[in-house]
Amino acid sequence: MGKLIGIQGISMSSYFDPKRAEECNREKRCPVVTISRSFGANGSKIAELLAEELTVPCFGYSMLDGIVKEAKSDKFLMGLIDERAPSVLEDWIHAMFTKGEISQTGFYRRLVKTILAIAESGGVIIGRGAHLVLSNHPRVFRVRIEGSLEVRIARVAERENIKPKAAKERIAQVDEERKLFVREIYKRYPHPRAFYDLVINSDNITPEAAVEIIVYAMEKMGYYVPVHHVIQP
Repeated sequence: MGKLIGIQGISMSSYFDPKRAEECNREKRCPVVTISRSFGANGSKIAELLAEELTVPCFGYSMLDGIVKEAKSDKFLMGLIDERAPSVLEDWIHAMFTKGEISQTGFYRRLVKTILAIAESGGVIIGRGAHLVLSNHPRVFRVRIEGSLEVRIARVAERENIKPKAAKERIAQVDEERKLFVREIYKRYPHPRAFYDLVINSDNITPEAAVEIIVYAMEKMGYYVPVHHVIQP
């Protein structure tokens, strides 16, 4: 399994420690990858395996939401988020979220600050428009995992033990929810770069093979990838 860490574990772990963030900033050797995916394309599994390969934590979208909510009362994490978002960024974030319903605006602001904090200490971030928020970050590699509808229906039906028709409806619902969320982020933060650095069709490859492709592409494009030292027998 990938390094999926619980909310409380994140706030007190070395992965979210200010010293780790400083070290990553200095050495520029903490991989940061965003994973955007179609529902049923094995994106979450690929993200978990990739995080394990890169030796960084994996942040699922539900975990991100949890961190954002916890940040209201977690002084340690809130302090790190504020530290990683200097005054210029803070002003930018404030200007970006001055319209709309107050509680929702607050959520988006904390989400952006949390994503920025993760980018400073390394990690694989699943969904939540992170590829847009970090579009101009020089160390971020942005991946999109897709798949044909037929293959995704079969996967979701098997995984959730439901009939193909129900799986198709579930896919349509989740994909639409994700599009609406990303559209809201894009509206607030239209980025100048292309959406992704790499797009993978997962129909005919395993999650393990997809990870190999991502790591290979990162290396060839000049992104840092940890070297795994194999002990010879």
